[in-house]
Amino acid sequence: MGHFRAYLQDIWRDCKAELPMAVLLVALGAVLEGIGIVAILPFIAVIIGTADTQIGRDILDFLSGLGLTTDLSRALALSGAFLVILALRNVIVWLRDTRLQALGLGYVDRWRARLFDAVGRADWLTVISLKRSDIEHALTNDVSRISAGTSQMLRSGAAVSLAVVQLLVIAVLSPVLLVLVCVMFAVAMLFTVPLLRKANRLGRNLTQSGRRIYGVLGNFMASQKLARLNNAESDFSERFSGTITEVRSNQIAYVSSQTSAKGWFQMAAGVVVLAALLIGYFVLETPVSVLGVTLLVLARLAGPIQQVATTGQMIANTLPAFEALTTLRRDLDDAAVDAGGPAIAPAKRAPASLQLERISFTYPGNAEAVLADVSLNIQPGEIVALTGASGSGKTTLLDIATGLLVPASGEVQVDEEPLVDHAARRHWRDQIAYLPQDPFLFDDTIRENLLWSAKTSDESAIDTALQTSMAALFLDKKRLGLGTRVGERGQSLSGGERQRLCIARALLRQPRLLILDEATNALDAMIEDTILRNLAAMRDQFSILLVTHRAETLHHADRVIALTEGRDQ
Repeated sequence: MGHFRAYLQDIWRDCKAELPMAVLLVALGAVLEGIGIVAILPFIAVIIGTADTQIGRDILDFLSGLGLTTDLSRALALSGAFLVILALRNVIVWLRDTRLQALGLGYVDRWRARLFDAVGRADWLTVISLKRSDIEHALTNDVSRISAGTSQMLRSGAAVSLAVVQLLVIAVLSPVLLVLVCVMFAVAMLFTVPLLRKANRLGRNLTQSGRRIYGVLGNFMASQKLARLNNAESDFSERFSGTITEVRSNQIAYVSSQTSAKGWFQMAAGVVVLAALLIGYFVLETPVSVLGVTLLVLARLAGPIQQVATTGQMIANTLPAFEALTTLRRDLDDAAVDAGGPAIAPAKRAPASLQLERISFTYPGNAEAVLADVSLNIQPGEIVALTGASGSGKTTLLDIATGLLVPASGEVQVDEEPLVDHAARRHWRDQIAYLPQDPFLFDDTIRENLLWSAKTSDESAIDTALQTSMAALFLDKKRLGLGTRVGERGQSLSGGERQRLCIARALLRQPRLLILDEATNALDAMIEDTILRNLAAMRDQFSILLVTHRAETLHHADRVIALTEGRDQ
């Protein structure tokens, strides 16, 4: 119950500016529905020749006052009024459903936006500890389930208002019959409690197994080449089949539960209608017109009440997804870093100096330190190479040097000024261009990829960057030039071409420190040598930190620092 209350409160906080109009439209639609039902009474009176209810007599007297005294004139007037009510109701229902749909979609869109924002604000250590497949599942599957549940609940609100108005019609016509109907429906609703619990349990299982599916799918494409080389394609099929079987069994069980509930309510509705007919006619001696309208209302009530019951099951099934999203967002918000602080002076336009003094760092849950008392010093315009075996701590040292991670001990200084807070570290990253070993490109044109995060879009600067990175050599062969699309993750280009484009993009950031983390390992020796010479010629603009395993690359460096098991040598 607590999660359901939190869910409703979250919807209210998110949609409270738009809910009043939606509630008004829901109420108007229900009222017009009630008026349309009540309008049937004078019709019956005209047909049977006498009015056996006060409402019917009042309406016929009103028509007589207008000069409509014949049955035909009254029937035509009532028909016209009924069509007007029907047309107005249709317009209101259209506006209502459109607004409710917009509310539901807007709610989940804002959920996605909040999650994106939370990931962006969380500290880097928290972000890298999250499983990519869990984040993807949350942003797609969990949010989609909330979307379906929220839309269904909002529509169910309209069904509830409709049911209330229709019950009020019965209350006006026969209060005793209303009590009978309410008691029978209340008893029927009690039998849905076990179904709600089952739907919630299935929803929790679905959330867990859904995340496992995303984990399998995330590994599937990333490991396809390796799987084929080892003739192990069937392993992924077996993993996927096993997980999907579990998901499908939960989904089928949920659908079975919903179908069972629908069948139960159809039977319950039939019992209520028969009981109302028999008791109303033989025991209460209800007028025929009232009994006819009551039976019509009961027939129309079955749908809304069944929708409410189905909505209850869907919400119970959705709540585990909402709980998972709420937990994820809370964890990210708890890890948010404050970007505030005093104003920072604009970045200099000269090569940066970087000092890491006696840095130590241990990841949470690890017994051993990744870095222990490591120092790194880069002077303005200097090229420093960092080497070391895999697992020696190079990546962690780079994350600390760029301000993504905060050392457990030691100090990071830029231009002999310590990076004391998150704002200072963000400001420092504005002055860095970092190139990882695996270059990332968007599925867009080469021009758009170059200008992403660039500080200049000047054509001459673009041309210089392309010449320096030697990307111009292969661009001249592209018919569309800078307008060429690179495909998903740049798959239409070779690894070396992607690396050269990323170097050009880094230069357009106009950095004060250029970090090359194995960023030229896909290039042949001659092209790599030329590019590194071109970059060295620009040391009046930026310093360079060069991470490499290649011995032939080291001669471009002024100094070489070797990391061994988290210590500098």
